[in-house]
Amino acid sequence: MHLIRNHKGFTLLELMVVVIIVMVLAGIAVPVYMHYVREAKKSEAYAVIDAAVAGAKVYFQRNETFENGTFTLWLAQDDVDNAEYFTYAISDDDANGFTITATESGDWAPAGATITWTQEDASAQDGNAGTGEFDEDGW
Repeated sequence: MHLIRNHKGFTLLELMVVVIIVMVLAGIAVPVYMHYVREAKKSEAYAVIDAAVAGAKVYFQRNETFENGTFTLWLAQDDVDNAEYFTYAISDDDANGFTITATESGDWAPAGATITWTQEDASAQDGNAGTGEFDEDGW
């Protein structure tokens, strides 16, 4: 008489292959996910700086200078106060330009990493608020 066995379940080898496949996929997916999380957090800095720059340009048109500008005068203080991932500072503000620096806060980014907006070449005589550009440092 011949016994017929019904084997149910997986062998150890099959389970090991599945575990290895999952580990490889996780090894690829986790760094990609972390990159997207970092980029999403960086978008806060761009949004807050954009709001401050828009307010600074209005301030310039009214006062013909950027000098003595603050986030409050530029109507961006609420954005700065509600920021979670960066601290913000205005520097080098004079009649023709300014710099806004967003410095990471917390342990989610490289220590001291910054996103900077530099506005320059404004001319009150021409009614031109100048131009600016973003720069990332330490990323």
